[in-house]
Amino acid sequence: MMDEKKDRRYIKEIIKEYNARFATWGPSDTWDLDQFKTLENLIFDATDIDVNANTLKRFFQQRTGNPQLATRDALCRFLGYTGYTDFVLKQTQTPRETQAPAAGNIQEECISEAVAEKEQKPPVKSKEIPVPVKKSSRIYLYVPLTLLLVMGGYLLYTLKLKDWYTEYLISKIKFSAVNIKGAYPLTATFSYKIPPRLLDNIQLVYEEANGDTSVKKLTRDSGRVNATYIAEGDAFCHLQYKGQTLKTINVESRKPGWSVFTRNERKNIFKPLPIRQAYTKEGYVSLPLDSVPPDARPGHLFVSYVYYKDKLVDGDNFILEARVRNSAKENAIPQADEIMYILSDTGMHGFAMNENGYAYIKFISGEKTIKGDDYNLSRFRFNPSEWHVMSIKVANKKSAFYVDGEKILDMEYNKSIGTANELILRFKGCGAVDYVRLRRLDGSLVYEENFDSPL
Repeated sequence: MMDEKKDRRYIKEIIKEYNARFATWGPSDTWDLDQFKTLENLIFDATDIDVNANTLKRFFQQRTGNPQLATRDALCRFLGYTGYTDFVLKQTQTPRETQAPAAGNIQEECISEAVAEKEQKPPVKSKEIPVPVKKSSRIYLYVPLTLLLVMGGYLLYTLKLKDWYTEYLISKIKFSAVNIKGAYPLTATFSYKIPPRLLDNIQLVYEEANGDTSVKKLTRDSGRVNATYIAEGDAFCHLQYKGQTLKTINVESRKPGWSVFTRNERKNIFKPLPIRQAYTKEGYVSLPLDSVPPDARPGHLFVSYVYYKDKLVDGDNFILEARVRNSAKENAIPQADEIMYILSDTGMHGFAMNENGYAYIKFISGEKTIKGDDYNLSRFRFNPSEWHVMSIKVANKKSAFYVDGEKILDMEYNKSIGTANELILRFKGCGAVDYVRLRRLDGSLVYEENFDSPL
């Protein structure tokens, strides 16, 4: 094992690479807790390893003790190495290469000395004593071994070939659906085509948004089946082979009008709530924290205020605005994201703003996306603790995004999203919505809600 001094040297090299990678943040000695929380999220997204922000702060700023191998491993994976060991090997590669010739010289000298010593000694002749060979015992040994090898090779070949053939048949499965988004109760239609050899072990599992499930065994190798979802929220249809899920189709069963969705994706927690639980005396909606499931509250809670209506507006020509806030009063989580979406069955427009979490700022229109992890969006300064009016204007496949009446970005897209049917205002934390207005380009009002009294 490497001693502690070498570990400290490698830790310094890791910190040096992070300082180079995040040069715009300044030296790591000056990073605050919010920046370490952002780094925590970036590492998790890239490696699926959760390293706490406080652990990162101790690693980069205190540099005491010997950090756990898992922490060093996650930090090195984010930098592009396969792990801490790979990082150390690459740090020590050059010294090993320079030592190789010296080792070769020593080996050659040892061989020369051995040859010289051998030449000085006279050869000693030994009398060979013939050893009788029992042929019958060899036959008894070789025959079972040969049979075992043949049988083992045959079994290995047939079993492996069977696995390969099964994987090939699985790759030929076709599974699709129509009518998978709409007001509940929602009936979706699923089409399938299954290789006949797999049919006996294939089943569909319908999963409601509230977690209820039902199973349907397929009796034909191709066809269509219908399933009705009666619970509000995100539901699923899983195609399974021998109990293992091969493919999943999401089904969005929506309640007409307003709802509140609470979600913690890292813990796979999702729960819809009635909008009346979010009304406040001040005349806006903000879900109280005690209405959120306890397991969903820490760390990565998102609350969404959702409005659904079939054929709401032309998704390529409209103006949407909402007055929003996400402060400590609304139990905002660091970076305090505020997100606005308008969606159809085939596409969406939307943008996300936050405080200092520039990698998570994004703008979406149709098939086009601009994200902070691909572009430097640090010019967008935003204080989510104050009330802001977020707006989207789309005219003939040209989109513009506004904050408090000031255009911050525009973009064009090519593929029409069709008729929009859903509005979403999402917050990292509980957030608050004062009003929502949706207009046509000529200024005529399509929909408005001021949340003055419970719906």
